[in-house]
Amino acid sequence: FLGTPRPRKGLEDAMEAVCSINDRDVIFVIVGMGQDTYCQRLRNRGSELLGERFTGLGVQPFQRLPEFLAMADVVVIPQKSNVWTAGQLPAKVFDAMAMAKPIIATNVSDLPEILDGCGWIVEPDSPGKLAGALVYILAHPREAGERASIARQKCIERYSWDAMEKVLLTIFEKYQ
Repeated sequence: FLGTPRPRKGLEDAMEAVCSINDRDVIFVIVGMGQDTYCQRLRNRGSELLGERFTGLGVQPFQRLPEFLAMADVVVIPQKSNVWTAGQLPAKVFDAMAMAKPIIATNVSDLPEILDGCGWIVEPDSPGKLAGALVYILAHPREAGERASIARQKCIERYSWDAMEKVLLTIFEKYQ
């Protein structure tokens, strides 16, 4: 997980999902941990549940984002279902798509539409379903790679700066 940890982002669900997977090679990494009370509780919970299978890294320079994404086998965006997430679309989905990473996200906001055909969607507040998706992806690397490639292509075609520029120019031209 890359981003600013907040209770609405479902990180505890991801921890529980990884904890339920009986594989020492499956670890959960959060990049972006601050020093606030919530991050302290999250660090403690991660250590308690996962021990060495949890790593909480501090806030990193934006330029290092591709480096951390390159290390991930799967990117998890386990948002909770609430008023915050209904109106928020995590930019990290586009970062993961651009880097051709397998993505699991929860069924909130526009994530199902964006990841249609190129990611995995599970219901929010469902660590068991999240674990099931993780196990499936790790057991089917060829399919995961194919979907990740489709995600990258979709990102380039629909969500890249070049693609968005064309859409925005059309909109702005109407108001000139």
